[in-house]
Amino acid sequence: MAFRSPKKYYQFRGNRITSAPAVEPVTLSEVKDQLRIDATETVDDTFLTQAIIDARQEIEDVTGLALITQSWLMTLDGWPSAREAWWNGTRQGAISDMHAWDGTVYLPRHPLQSVDSVTVYDTSGTGTVVDVAATFDVDTQQDYGRMALKSGATWPTATQSINAIEVGYTSGYGDAASDVPAPLKRAIRSMVAYLYAHRGDDCNMGDAYAASGAAQVAARYRVAHV
Repeated sequence: MAFRSPKKYYQFRGNRITSAPAVEPVTLSEVKDQLRIDATETVDDTFLTQAIIDARQEIEDVTGLALITQSWLMTLDGWPSAREAWWNGTRQGAISDMHAWDGTVYLPRHPLQSVDSVTVYDTSGTGTVVDVAATFDVDTQQDYGRMALKSGATWPTATQSINAIEVGYTSGYGDAASDVPAPLKRAIRSMVAYLYAHRGDDCNMGDAYAASGAAQVAARYRVAHV
């Protein structure tokens, strides 16, 4: 008999940002207040502004979060139903077990706001835009967000050998800094403070994430992979 292929809950292959957040969750003024730097003192403003961006990106990359609204493009080689045969002529076990599969596509940045576009490509590289609303049910409540076929729908044909499917989606807590949970904003400020205190010490973002306490705060928002 042939062994059953494992379920792949995380089918995403490529995932790149297409529209960056318009604002940061933490302002320069808030960081300077925490560091007790006078508002009129501007010598370190460039460093602190970049540190805010770097800290936010580090937290997002480690946790899979999108803090402020941002758009992403995920590419897949195939739909989750494209699986190898699980048996070689003699079925083993219950029919329900042999044909059980998770027909769901998970979006790697959360919280998911919307699935904006789906495009599939044929062997000649020609793309076809899929009607998302008519084809998929989209779940924005679960983390990671997901989409699944509507009842009676079929997977759009995608025959290109690699990157046959593109899914454009939007994630984030909201458009404004006030939409981001306070603990995550505190984690960013803590990282910036650590980076500022250790500037010139060859401190990297991984060091700041772990040593500043941001890792412990952000851990509660990280979704465990199954």
